[in-house]
Amino acid sequence: MFVRTVTRTASRECSGATHFRGCHDGGMSDDRPAYKFDPAQADNLDAAERDSYLPADRLIDELGLRGGETVVDYGAGTGYLTLPLAAAVGDSGRVLAVDESEPMIERLRETVAEWSVVEPLLIAENRVPVEDAAVTGILAVNLLHEVRGEEALAEMRRMLAADGRLIVADWRPGAVDRPSGPPDEHLYTPDAAAEELRRSGFTVRESRRPPYHYVLVATPVTRSESG
Repeated sequence: MFVRTVTRTASRECSGATHFRGCHDGGMSDDRPAYKFDPAQADNLDAAERDSYLPADRLIDELGLRGGETVVDYGAGTGYLTLPLAAAVGDSGRVLAVDESEPMIERLRETVAEWSVVEPLLIAENRVPVEDAAVTGILAVNLLHEVRGEEALAEMRRMLAADGRLIVADWRPGAVDRPSGPPDEHLYTPDAAAEELRRSGFTVRESRRPPYHYVLVATPVTRSESG
């Protein structure tokens, strides 16, 4: 399902880092490659069994939406989570469904054609065309291992409102009988993922773990918290 690796040079330096280890037990500052999803395998993203081990409604509940919000599905893919997000924000809300893959965005446009609240956006270099602090919630699911060495978390921090929430869920290395995802060596441990988020300006708590993933709830650090 995941077949492409893309080597990126991290923006931060780390003395003594070794391949597949890095500074912070898998932080973005090591030299392991980002592991990118192959759009040719897009049908797998809509597999019915996916909701049995990572329910969409549970992830969306973590955002605490009431309706009318602007939210982002970061790495939206086929729109598996985009449509439930659209239902959650309602007719007065807005869902920005962003992806860096043109084939995925083309497919997504077809999927959401009848949903006026959804705006599919093809992005490059993790630049989302919204104002600072303009969105209430962000979902980033099965994405963190794909943006290693990039500026995705900084961009999420930039566009998230002070009282907003970012939900990061990704495959958990070492999970027994994991049905999909990249090899363990390309994945973040929950602790390493949380550390990346803290370095990017978030406070973090871990939600109850599904069978094969970890789920982190992140909120922007306030001035009082940062000292």
